[in-house]
Amino acid sequence: MREFQKEWIWHVLFWLVYLAVKIFIVEYFRDDFGTVLLVELISLPLKMFLVYVLIFYLIPELLLNKQYLKFSLWLIVLVIFAALARRLTDIYLVYPISMLYFDRAILLDYGTAFRNLVFVYPVVGLATAIYLMTHWIKDYQMRTLLQREKLETELKYLKAQVHPHFLFNTINNIYSLSLDQSPKTSQALLELSDLLSYMLYECNVNRIPLKKEIELLENYINLERLRYSDRLDLKFSISGNIETVQIAPLILLPFVDNCFKHGAGDSMAECFVHFDLKVEDGDLRMNLKNSVDQSKNESQENSGIGLTNAKKRLQGEYPNSHELIINEKSDLFEVILTISLDEKN
Repeated sequence: MREFQKEWIWHVLFWLVYLAVKIFIVEYFRDDFGTVLLVELISLPLKMFLVYVLIFYLIPELLLNKQYLKFSLWLIVLVIFAALARRLTDIYLVYPISMLYFDRAILLDYGTAFRNLVFVYPVVGLATAIYLMTHWIKDYQMRTLLQREKLETELKYLKAQVHPHFLFNTINNIYSLSLDQSPKTSQALLELSDLLSYMLYECNVNRIPLKKEIELLENYINLERLRYSDRLDLKFSISGNIETVQIAPLILLPFVDNCFKHGAGDSMAECFVHFDLKVEDGDLRMNLKNSVDQSKNESQENSGIGLTNAKKRLQGEYPNSHELIINEKSDLFEVILTISLDEKN
């Protein structure tokens, strides 16, 4: 009800502004100002009728629903009606009041009838243009809102997938330790508990401090280190100011997880994971290299859901502000990721 009242306030304001411009600016300096005012008020109902037939029926019901032929036919009918109605108004109301052409006006003067539409359709065209512009703005805002809601839903879905995907890989690792009756199993479970606590209670936000994300990666790597022991050549390097910048939560974890899942196989006597992260000039640059378990024929880039989800999340979280390069060789898999951290969140 309030929206309806607000809309009609704008309608009333439009017609008041139109009358003010037409009468007090365009016609004010004429000697017969009172007559001009009366004539304008007489012609106003026809103009209002034409405007509201267009914006309440022809445009929303026909034009916007792509019924172009029907719209065109009705528009022709409306033009003819407007010409005849204007002619009748002129002869029986306007001319007698203004004494203009009163003695020689002809009803069925089609040329004059259609020429007089020049006094009608400017305001009709203006009102229609305002309506179409308003409709376009509302439609654009609605489509933008729907796209944003769709993107947010997709990002929540992808973020939710990180947890089970990560759990699947980690539990498999702990299971391997338990089969060997390794004393490291209890330590691995403790590390996993800390990681899950972090994911459940600290990652449900749009951005987290980069320092927190790095702590998560360190905990995860420590968990993996328990499994590989001395046969893993691990380098973990962090540089730059990581104290003040923020990043999307769990955006880096899938890349690290992929290193251990596909690049440090159990059949390899020696394997390596080299992680280098640098924050410089508002950019985060990550270079991640890992060995390739050649006993596995699958491509790291195209296997599983980890990297696929990571790419989609990057597109959603950092559109037009990230660059991802993946180099895959027979003995080396490399990920080079650059994220601009200056984007407005």
